[in-house]
Amino acid sequence: MSFNYLQATSVAVLVVLMTACASAPPPPPPPEVIAAPEPALIIEPIACEPEIDLATEAAVRKLKLANEWHKELRYESAFEAYEAVLAEHASLLSDAYALWGIISIRLDRDNPGYSREAAQTAIYVLDQRTQLALEGEAANEARLLWFSAQIMIEADVSKDKVVAQNRQLKEELAQRDEAIKRLRELTLGN
Repeated sequence: MSFNYLQATSVAVLVVLMTACASAPPPPPPPEVIAAPEPALIIEPIACEPEIDLATEAAVRKLKLANEWHKELRYESAFEAYEAVLAEHASLLSDAYALWGIISIRLDRDNPGYSREAAQTAIYVLDQRTQLALEGEAANEARLLWFSAQIMIEADVSKDKVVAQNRQLKEELAQRDEAIKRLRELTLGN
């Protein structure tokens, strides 16, 4: 029995080996793709000094100073700095920010030079300058400043309405308090 068993195992192993040899050979490796040679990089010389727009840089410094002075409640100094930026006319954006600053100063209720009419004049100038500008990032940003200035004017008008309503409510409260006082005197008999 062991001989038959050995013979049967040998035959089974032989059959397994023969079927393994009879299966398809592994696929050949993919052909190599030859890449096109990369073009040589052209390195441009770097200038020693970057190109600087001195007028715009000076305008930005003046705008920063004007903003600081406005925060410090130095209205006249801030206004003069904004006007100086406008006089230089360095760029559309510097002019737009200067006009926006002038509008915010004119609408500041703590400013002795508060004037909604002057703010509306500045908005008109800002609108004219943004309409004359060509389409582009600067023109879009200037238009956004114009919209925010319009909202400041509307908020200022709304504030006047709230102040008027508040005054009316205070008067009505005073009248009510007076009526309650009289009613108390009548009911207590004093």
